[in-house]
Amino acid sequence: MDSPQKKLGSTMDGEMPHLLPVTTVSETVPKDTLAPPPEAVVIVSAYEFYPAFVVLLYYALHYAMISARSIFFLLTHAEAVAAEVSALDIGIVCCAVLQAAAAVLAVQLPCHRVWVSYAFAYLALALTIVGQCMFIDPGDAIFISAVGDLMCFLALLLVGDK
Repeated sequence: MDSPQKKLGSTMDGEMPHLLPVTTVSETVPKDTLAPPPEAVVIVSAYEFYPAFVVLLYYALHYAMISARSIFFLLTHAEAVAAEVSALDIGIVCCAVLQAAAAVLAVQLPCHRVWVSYAFAYLALALTIVGQCMFIDPGDAIFISAVGDLMCFLALLLVGDK
């Protein structure tokens, strides 16, 4: 007598008919149907990735120096209190990480629709503006960064798919 497992295919003999093979995007979708990111998205994403990298590098070096000085007891109590991580610092670092991720996804994500690249580029631009408002003092270079952000916004808005 045949059991129900033998009729469906037993998992003991190595056959698993209910599982599909794993495929990648390049195997399932032809390359010519994937839309490359527009040039405006590539330029804006490069512009948005740079400040995120600089902010992350700044905080990494800053806290590495503080940690090294505190290990060797070179900090006074007032310096140690001033070096504590604040919520603003955590917000700036999180914003920079999300900004870099959105900038990379805008260029590297394989997709059929161009609007996905634009959405990630706009997200990276918005995160850049928020991060710069948290990081830069109002009297410093906020005007220069605002002009750059405005130029990126206009590039995304006006250039389109040209």
